[in-house]
Amino acid sequence: MAEHGYNLLNTGMIQKAVAKRDDILQKYDKINSDYDAIVKKLLDNWKGDGAEAFEKDAQNVKANLTGVYEILKIMCDTLQDCLSVFQECNAGLEEYNRNPKGENK
Repeated sequence: MAEHGYNLLNTGMIQKAVAKRDDILQKYDKINSDYDAIVKKLLDNWKGDGAEAFEKDAQNVKANLTGVYEILKIMCDTLQDCLSVFQECNAGLEEYNRNPKGENK
C-alpha cells in the first residue's frame, strides 16, 4: 500500500474486470440462446421415450444455466460495488497524501 511514502490503492485490474461485464453477460446470452435452439431442433425431430427423457434432462440443464446467469450477475455487481468502495477510499488516500500530518495550510 505504501509506495515511495504515498498510500494508494491500484484499482486498475478491478476496472478492467468490471469493463468486461457486458461482454461476459452477452456471451452467456449467446450460449443460452444457442442451447435453446439446439434443444428445440432436436425435439422437433425426435419423438418417443428417448426424446421425453432428453427433454426432462434439458430442462434441468436449463435451470442450471439460469443459476449460472444469476451467479455471474451477482459477481459482476459485487465487483462494481467493491470498485466504488475502493474509489472512495482512494479519494480519501489522495487527500491524506496531500497533507499526511494533518497540518493546516
